[in-house]
Amino acid sequence: MYRNMLFRFCRKNPDMMDSVQYGAQNAYAECQYQFNKRRWNCTLIDPVTLELISDVIMREGTRESAFVHAVSAAGVAYRYPIWPNFCATPYALRVTRDCARGLNERCGCDQSMLTLDPQMRSYDYQGCSDNVQYGIAISREFVDAAERGKNASSRAILNLHNNRAGRQVLEKSLRRECKCHGMSGSCEIKTCWDTLPSFREIGMIIKDKFDGASEVAIEEEDEQPRIVMKNSQFKRHTNADLIYMSPSPDFCDADPARGIFGTKGRECNVTSQGVDGCQLLCCNRGFERRVFFEADQCNCKFHYCCRVECEPCERRIEKNFCL
Repeated sequence: MYRNMLFRFCRKNPDMMDSVQYGAQNAYAECQYQFNKRRWNCTLIDPVTLELISDVIMREGTRESAFVHAVSAAGVAYRYPIWPNFCATPYALRVTRDCARGLNERCGCDQSMLTLDPQMRSYDYQGCSDNVQYGIAISREFVDAAERGKNASSRAILNLHNNRAGRQVLEKSLRRECKCHGMSGSCEIKTCWDTLPSFREIGMIIKDKFDGASEVAIEEEDEQPRIVMKNSQFKRHTNADLIYMSPSPDFCDADPARGIFGTKGRECNVTSQGVDGCQLLCCNRGFERRVFFEADQCNCKFHYCCRVECEPCERRIEKNFCL
């Protein structure tokens, strides 16, 4: 059913497919950037088949699943999602920015601020603002399709909440930028527009929400499912928080059937006490040190005029890897 809904979306929105095409690799890269020093490093997609392989992440309602859903929903509206290969294209959306750039005929700049009385503003609202609301609408239609028709299952309710939380991060990150015009650098005239920060900033905000995610349960109330805190002594989550139902595995040992690759062979930081340190990352199994030599240039000198000459040399590098 989900696949059919996505095919209908693709047929209905053929002019969006160029936007769909270019964002997925960036989304996946953002997820891997945010988790590259952790035991789970966002290995979700088989690099050869492009199939989703981390079944435990997407199906068990863990913190990691919450992050993936939130960053995907935000990425669809902004630029970077993480979804399988539909519409016979690589899988991605960058709707908001492409609207502002005029790359989609159905949408353009956000013109909402132009309807305000200019006398109520201390600046001239011009330029091309990022069309966040259009991107959010496309995200809601495309990403949430995976959860529709599941008869309000616990996992669907959880995923829809995290999808909305991801989009809300995008919406609240919209900021106003202005430029002054006038003689000698004065600000006689100021033009402003609304724009989004880099997706790296969006990813960092969602990562912070991952670290503070709330554990919940789904209960029936008047025959309607309701999200409640797993521990009633904790402060109730908000619509902006990420939520999860299942504890995460430790990701220490490989379990290919569940999409877990383990940490054996991962590079670790021997001087760090954090999540990238050899003790934590290697799950107390120990690590081995390997020595590498890389070609480099040494004893560089400047000669007048105007060149720099260097001597070829080798640089010794030590790296540590989990056993």
